Amino acid sequence: MSNFLQASSNMEQLSVQNYEKDTIQAGIVHLGVGAFHRAHQAVYIDHLLAHDSQQHWGIIGVNIRPQDSQAFARFIQQEGEYVLKTMAADGETNYEHIRSIVKQIDGSQAPEKVDTALADANIQLVTSTVTEGGYYLDENRRLMLEHPAIEADVAGARNTLYAFLYAGLKLRSETSKAKITLLCCDNLRHNGELLKTGLMQFLAAKEDTLLAQWVETNVSFPCSMVDRITPKPSQQHIDDVQTRFAVDDKMTVMGEDFIQWVVEDNFAGEKPKLDLVGVQFVKDVVPFEEAKIRILNAGHTCVTYQAALKGFTYFDEAMRDEELKQYFTDFILQDSIPAIGDSVVDLPAYFGIIAQRFSNANIGDTVERICTDGYAKFPIFVFPTLEGIYRKGGTPNKTLQGIASWFTFIQLSNQGKLNTPYHEPNKTALTAFSNDEAGIQAFATDRFLWGNLPTEYPHFVSQLTEAIQTNMAKYA
Repeated sequence: MSNFLQASSNMEQLSVQNYEKDTIQAGIVHLGVGAFHRAHQAVYIDHLLAHDSQQHWGIIGVNIRPQDSQAFARFIQQEGEYVLKTMAADGETNYEHIRSIVKQIDGSQAPEKVDTALADANIQLVTSTVTEGGYYLDENRRLMLEHPAIEADVAGARNTLYAFLYAGLKLRSETSKAKITLLCCDNLRHNGELLKTGLMQFLAAKEDTLLAQWVETNVSFPCSMVDRITPKPSQQHIDDVQTRFAVDDKMTVMGEDFIQWVVEDNFAGEKPKLDLVGVQFVKDVVPFEEAKIRILNAGHTCVTYQAALKGFTYFDEAMRDEELKQYFTDFILQDSIPAIGDSVVDLPAYFGIIAQRFSNANIGDTVERICTDGYAKFPIFVFPTLEGIYRKGGTPNKTLQGIASWFTFIQLSNQGKLNTPYHEPNKTALTAFSNDEAGIQAFATDRFLWGNLPTEYPHFVSQLTEAIQTNMAKYA
């Protein structure tokens, strides 16, 4: 056991996988070592490393954002080790010592070390969790070349995922030349396709046709669906681990007991035997992806702004509010599931699981966290239900209500009338959405949010306008 964890009288409560960390070889580079990665992929890999002949799948954890360097420095200090605390709805709590991130690189400080890692033939897999907005793709899957971060990266800077992949893959193509799999683990439908689309456009902007040809032949981009509700790390859990185990773990992460990872079986190089630890390899991720995005993610998104308007702090509180609990049920059963249509997933049963998970009072997932980044979330999570119901000739009333609550939230947030802070990376995109006829029109016809829907179904604009006016009046 490392210096990070010293023995304490309660150590029997802390589970640890049966492998020697110093025998582990890295086979994975992960870009974006946030709380979700540490509560999800790193946990699956930690379990895999305990299986026979699987000790070559350790993770090199890479930070790519300068604003995260301070926190990442602590992670390096802890040698990438930390305690994962999971809590079930009935209060059952488990603690695991996670050791799978065997090496840590702060790419924002030492990008060349990331390049070397990505070029290493032992690395067979690159996973990424950089949030939905970290792919810089518009509604037509066009890379936003005019975005300052992308523009700078094309010129040689290191701001985005693409700049790191470009440099690392270029070195790999010139040295080890080994095939590699890039596995996106963010909440984007067809996430593997999107990563490839963005990267190939970046290579085109760099005018590197040679690398583009190499990538086409030697790199695969499987899609995946990841799921585990992981709140923002909290001092409460750090203190709990300190008290219980006498461990100074500033990187303690907490998540619900539910975990799921579904991966398209499309690997360019060696495939980790993650099915040994519960990962599902499937031919087509889409049905699982759609169920998760349209029920869990869209459910979160459509309920959370209403929860904020009602003054709730935690999402589980919203799920105990009769009005919001009923709204969530109606949104899923009247709009979401009908819009999905036939599925290999048992959608009503899946909805039941999600409702139970949302009500888990032990998670402490904040409304503030879920309200973050609304402009990126609505086109991904909510738009498909909206479009699906209109295509079927119906009116997505509950979806419209959820969208209207976001508009109301924006207005009241701008006026400083809400307790819930709004963290919106795309704040400039919201400036036209003023609380008047022109502002509502701009919101209802925004192409990034709603695509061609306003022209294909003009009554969408009038129906959304009506929903907004009703909602604004409610909270005036």
